[in-house]
Amino acid sequence: MATRTNTTAAILAAFDNLPASAFVKRDVVCGLWGGISHFEVDRLEKAGRLPKRVKLGSRVNGWQVGALREALAALASS
Repeated sequence: MATRTNTTAAILAAFDNLPASAFVKRDVVCGLWGGISHFEVDRLEKAGRLPKRVKLGSRVNGWQVGALREALAALASS
């Protein structure tokens, strides 16, 4: 069974190949933003600098890949 770190690293490596409609979890968002903490993800989301998470289940949230790509592009252009 893959560990959480290995799975996150694999998703980060393949991020450019994921469809825009795919969803990723908080660990991937932390990695995309340079290894920030889970708490910083919450702060950036609240401040509107990260897209809002989507409720995928009763205990699961995720971020849409397309929205994250747009946020990263906006960050790079500023």
